[in-house]
Amino acid sequence: MSSIDRHICVSCGSKTLIYGYVGIGGVTGVFVPSGVFRVSGFRTRSYVCLNCGYIGQFLPESKLQKLKVQFKDELEES
Repeated sequence: MSSIDRHICVSCGSKTLIYGYVGIGGVTGVFVPSGVFRVSGFRTRSYVCLNCGYIGQFLPESKLQKLKVQFKDELEES
């Protein structure tokens, strides 16, 4: 099972999701952490739930790991 298969709709709990990206070409759908100077952020993945129509976003696992490395000190303090 891939990591993308593990997502569920946060609104209704359905696993019937279609994945894609929000926005085309612009900065829409890019997460930039506060207080961090970056030329670019982390492009988020999006999904729409075919059960209720909810649209959600998340960071792919590879990008989440990069973010954790950048914030390693903060993670160790908590």
